[in-house]
Amino acid sequence: MQSQKFIVDAMLGKLARWLRILGYDTLYSNNYEDWKILKIAEETQRVIITRDRGLCIRARKKNLECFLVYSSEDLIDILAKLSKKYKIDLNADPNFSRCTECNGVLEKIDDNKWKCTKCGKEYWKGSHWRTIENTLIKARSKIKNNESRAISSS
Repeated sequence: MQSQKFIVDAMLGKLARWLRILGYDTLYSNNYEDWKILKIAEETQRVIITRDRGLCIRARKKNLECFLVYSSEDLIDILAKLSKKYKIDLNADPNFSRCTECNGVLEKIDDNKWKCTKCGKEYWKGSHWRTIENTLIKARSKIKNNESRAISSS
């Protein structure tokens, strides 16, 4: 299990699913209002991830950690930046993943099958796994390329 915990606003549901795939405890609901996100983040020590500049400003005034996502950024950019800032491991392992639907912990039930201990949804390493790995490879590559540019420009 990963130690960093997040709460993601309604505009970033896809990102929430990816953080769960990576094994991070990530709360998400498209019904969360800003005040609720702030309250949950404060009570459970979660990083807020949002596209809402106003929410981010209010979070920072309360000394809560907030990561602002710009609308021009795609999933790969966002994952790379989160990885760099919060030391997120961009390697997916279903033995440590969480349920993409409910954030529950997955339990291995077979060589290639996992089941959510909370909602019962089943997961397996099918052809979609290649897409997951390719996305994560691109995000890791983006980090390396940015670090290389930073070194060569100094």
